[in-house]
Amino acid sequence: MKIKCKFFGLPEVQKMVGGKEIEVEIEGHTLGALQQHLTTLYGESIQKAFATQILKNGSEWVNIKDDKHTLKDGDHLSFLLMIPGG
Repeated sequence: MKIKCKFFGLPEVQKMVGGKEIEVEIEGHTLGALQQHLTTLYGESIQKAFATQILKNGSEWVNIKDDKHTLKDGDHLSFLLMIPGG
């Protein structure tokens, strides 16, 4: 299944993957399967993306610790580095 990943506020990750957005095809149907696939492709440094906030399809916040969170073909995940301030 194909998942689109966008990275915001993560210049190191963007450089690693070659842009702000990638589309990957994974075998499993969970956030953990995506994390494992990206680690295989890009190495342990990609874990920085999973230490951020994740927004699924522009409307659902995903708990980054829930590696069993179900993903569907065509899902869009936005990895956002939130910086507190005011």
